[in-house]
Amino acid sequence: MKSNHATRWVRTSLTASLCTFASFAAHAQSSVTLYGILDSGVEYVNHAAKQGPGTVFRLNTGNRINSRWGFTGKEDLGAGLRTIFTLESGFATNNGTLQQGGRLFGRQAFVGLESDTFGAVMAGRQMTPMYRYFLALDPLNYSSYGLSAQDAQFVGRADNAVEYLGHVGPFELNALYSFGYDSTIANGAQVPGEFRVGKQFDFGGRYRQGPLNLTFAYEQRQGTSIASSGDSERRYLAGGSYVIGQATLYAGYELLLNDVNATLTASPPQTMAFGGVRYKVTPALEVSAASYYHAYRTVSAHAISSGVNADYLLSKRTTLYTDITYVINSARSALSATGSTTPVATGANQLAVAVGIAHKF
Repeated sequence: MKSNHATRWVRTSLTASLCTFASFAAHAQSSVTLYGILDSGVEYVNHAAKQGPGTVFRLNTGNRINSRWGFTGKEDLGAGLRTIFTLESGFATNNGTLQQGGRLFGRQAFVGLESDTFGAVMAGRQMTPMYRYFLALDPLNYSSYGLSAQDAQFVGRADNAVEYLGHVGPFELNALYSFGYDSTIANGAQVPGEFRVGKQFDFGGRYRQGPLNLTFAYEQRQGTSIASSGDSERRYLAGGSYVIGQATLYAGYELLLNDVNATLTASPPQTMAFGGVRYKVTPALEVSAASYYHAYRTVSAHAISSGVNADYLLSKRTTLYTDITYVINSARSALSATGSTTPVATGANQLAVAVGIAHKF
């Protein structure tokens, strides 16, 4: 009896050990990472009204980089294949409210498969190729006065999207198709019997080798009503950067064509060219400068936004920053230093200054 009892104890212990080992092995093949960014600072903007001087002095969120938190993870399926996912939520640090139209995971929410050989396919709410690739080409480091202030689609995302990411050597490819790019607006998602309503398709690519980055992208968004589904916003983009010692040089171009009446105010037909430089003065101090020139196609108007930034790293995760931008508008132009978040009177110039702190975790 004692022998049988001992045998059963050994078998039970061995089974438990094997289960525990299997559990640890499975855990070792999977990972989930919690991450985030907190950005808050004081901002001054003059002429911040469609009529009159309207000076604003405020505590603001996301002057340098929009605050967020999220989870990203993967599971190793073997043979170079992985399941991947990301859930990322944007919020305002000054009042705690959700961004991106009040979505809980408005920045990203997708799941997909990734292969070492064939690239990745993801489904959900995702950043566009225009966002993904030009993030690396903004001289002002995607601050709120940089490319996103020139055209909000530089931080564009699409609901109901299927996206592909792949690479061959130094060449990368990104393609996206959305069945309905914005679910928060009327008919922004799928409309039965009306295939074109709210559809979006994008593709882009880049070549990165050594100090050189050459990038292109195309984006097309159909109207979000049945009447406007045959109309579209179309963006053609090209840009590049080159590293010389401690300096990085940037240049880019955008052609925006738009015949969707509902979005003409926010996205007027135009050409936009930009250039700038970023320089690492010391390992802890980086400065950058850039100009963005707009020529509007349907009216005789133009604008130029010029800015300088300075970043001082207190640590690998904490940065103090200062951003200064000045916009010069022609008589019929109303380009704001901060994009759509702060208006400006037509023909008025605008100065924006932000000083703040950003922390990554």
